[in-house]
Amino acid sequence: MLLVSAGAHAQVAEPATDPPQNPIQETLVVTASRFEQPAEDVPTHVTVIEGEEIAASGAVTVDDALRQTPGFSLFRRTGSVVAQPTTQGVSLRNIGPSGVSRTLVLLDGAPLNDPFGGWVYWSRVSRVALDRVEIVRGGGSSAWGSAALGGVIQLLTVDPGEDRLDLMAEAGERGTGHIDLGWSDRNDRLGYRLHANAFETDGYPVVRADQRGVIDVPAFSEHLGLDGRLDAGLGDSASWSGRLELFEEDRGNGTPLTDNDTELLSTVHTFDLVAGSGSWTGRLFYQDQEFAATFSSQQDDRSSETPALDQFLVEAEALGGSIQWTGLLGRHTLAGGVEARGTEGATHENYFFSAGAFSNTRLAGGDELLGGAWVQDSVALGDRLTLSIGGRLDLWRAEDGVRLQQSIADGTVLLELDLEDREETDFSPRVGLVWEAADAWEVSGALYRAFRAPTINELFRPFRVRNDITEANAALDPETLQGGEVGARYQGRRTRFSSFLFVEDLDDPISNVTIGLGPGVVQPCGFVPGGGSCRQRQNLGSVRVEGLEVDLSVRASDRATVDFAWAHSETEVRSAPNQPELVGKALAQAPEDVVTLRPRFVAGRFDLALAARWVDEQFDDDLNERVLDDATTVDLFTRFRAGGAWSIFAAAENLFDEEVAAALTGDGLVSIAAPRLLRIGVRFTPQR
Repeated sequence: MLLVSAGAHAQVAEPATDPPQNPIQETLVVTASRFEQPAEDVPTHVTVIEGEEIAASGAVTVDDALRQTPGFSLFRRTGSVVAQPTTQGVSLRNIGPSGVSRTLVLLDGAPLNDPFGGWVYWSRVSRVALDRVEIVRGGGSSAWGSAALGGVIQLLTVDPGEDRLDLMAEAGERGTGHIDLGWSDRNDRLGYRLHANAFETDGYPVVRADQRGVIDVPAFSEHLGLDGRLDAGLGDSASWSGRLELFEEDRGNGTPLTDNDTELLSTVHTFDLVAGSGSWTGRLFYQDQEFAATFSSQQDDRSSETPALDQFLVEAEALGGSIQWTGLLGRHTLAGGVEARGTEGATHENYFFSAGAFSNTRLAGGDELLGGAWVQDSVALGDRLTLSIGGRLDLWRAEDGVRLQQSIADGTVLLELDLEDREETDFSPRVGLVWEAADAWEVSGALYRAFRAPTINELFRPFRVRNDITEANAALDPETLQGGEVGARYQGRRTRFSSFLFVEDLDDPISNVTIGLGPGVVQPCGFVPGGGSCRQRQNLGSVRVEGLEVDLSVRASDRATVDFAWAHSETEVRSAPNQPELVGKALAQAPEDVVTLRPRFVAGRFDLALAARWVDEQFDDDLNERVLDDATTVDLFTRFRAGGAWSIFAAAENLFDEEVAAALTGDGLVSIAAPRLLRIGVRFTPQR
């Protein structure tokens, strides 16, 4: 496999059924600089999670497993099992947690973030097909452009194997069932992989038990994913890989009148070529998606609800591509390339429910173009010092923005806006040094700048969560981040340790700013029900995030491993010209401390893994008036290797059934994260 293509098709590592008994080995990563390099040469904090760790987790989904990595968080403390997809934004280091990701998520080198809104459909990711996950913290725009403001997470799947079957089937409480099946084969020139992933759960009521009324029903979820991959050798120096994915998802959001569904088609094609002193990679990807959701206005006593918003069609179509060259020149590893992505998106929705029917309809959307050119260099400055330097120039353009509101009865135009086209350029540099201070110790530091362009969703689409209304803002500017970090790493025979201090300043962060409270008319939202609020997306001013990250992994014996991690981050609004009362406040959904402890034991054919996670208290609003208490959860996984490639497992997510507050509305309504979920299953996984 070509060096440059490792980001799309990493070399498949053979997973161990026991914890490795040999010393900790060198880890190669591809995400930090878009070419393969030892993790020890990366001057920023990098975490690599093997697919076997994800498999040996009590979590149901990949995102819940990744939440055991401090610094990784999803919006509103709840995983993707039943959460509304638009709340599944990813944040690293508390860089502005929101429903929109400020972290780029890649699947084999292609963006996984939703092209319309930036959130992530984690249900698309198969645990069976997952080889490893690379998490690179800190601004990543110098290599990856917009959306990599807070870092990059890359999910790498396994290459097709020779006559290989992978199977995982499980069942659990509350009607939960899951089957993940893959079949692959390959020869010298051709390889293929077929995969199916089906899941369903009856879910749970998302409102706290003492506040539920007759309208509160379990939030359910079901999805089906089908994909196929074909690899072909095109002579001795060229190859092609193509992937086609179909995905459907349906969710109930906790009341009879609130639900959402998604239909998605995606394809990615990658071409690799060795030519002269380097190698070339070209990638082309396309995604066509339709999303629909309904929202309701609910009585304070939860006795009834009425429709509030029917987003019957949110459509998005994205087409993108990239060309990359990688080569060696003396002590330099060089890479550079160009890429572009165009997105068309719009929401079609009915609103203002009165006298038993919606009276108005709305069309809002536009087009977005992102393009960039970048270069990266890693050079050895002697035997113990490595310099990494890179930069990227990006163009962002939003055009053809429209917002049209009409009467359903007679077509009367209530509001018609042809929004002004926008265009910005941004330069994202990065420089870092790694010094091998001693045989097992390294010291590193990095400075960087990054940016994120607003999504079509933020620019044009309003939304509603119960009685809280949030308006779009077509005048939003891109966010920019300047940051730096210093760290130390130790790698011994049985111990791995790292610690990083970081400071990051986020300018013009896009935030949901509270304008006023209901009941009554609050512009630009219109009528706001009692207990609700009117918010608008605005560029806030500036925010500082500073903190410390610590990782420790100890192989206590050949049969026992313990991982400890702690992430501490403090957020503060430094300026907010439009909302000066926010100055000095912390960001919403940003706990100061997260601690995890993950011991794993093996005894004969049995193994046992625990994952304990403590999350500090945090605010659920920009005014810091709604407090979510701290919470501790424990996941459990145990497995019996029955023989050959077969194993039987049992898992518990939130083993002690901790009630975790996930959201708090202005009128005191508390939403909760997932209660305890017990599951049993079987898995067939041959050696890779």
